[in-house]
Amino acid sequence: MARTMSYSSRSLAQRRAIPPRFVAAGVGLVLVVASGLLVLAPVLGLVGAAASAGPVLSVPVGSITAVVVLGYLLALGLLVAAAVSRQTLLAWTLAVVAWLVSLAASVWPIIATADQAVDRVRDIWPWIMQLVQQVP
Repeated sequence: MARTMSYSSRSLAQRRAIPPRFVAAGVGLVLVVASGLLVLAPVLGLVGAAASAGPVLSVPVGSITAVVVLGYLLALGLLVAAAVSRQTLLAWTLAVVAWLVSLAASVWPIIATADQAVDRVRDIWPWIMQLVQQVP
């Protein structure tokens, strides 16, 4: 005899299933936290090492702080929207966009510091050329 599942136990199992929107929001949260720990932390360490160069390189601390804080707040808002949304596809899309926003916010400090370094090198070249011209 084959064992059959009654309708009441099947509906009970369906009621206990986690809604896909919560799964999407949870996966998105794990990805955002992982990008914060595995991308942002080393990037901030590298930027901190560049900042220790002193007056040679000015690190744009204000823009770095603003972009990172606003980026992660936006990612958090997108994750909340994913958890609240009723459509599964929309929830997954919002979770992926939240992860991409957190990655962009995590990489911004290195981009801003590199931009400052390139700007500083542009200022140094005329000085080097003037120094070379002064050598007899």
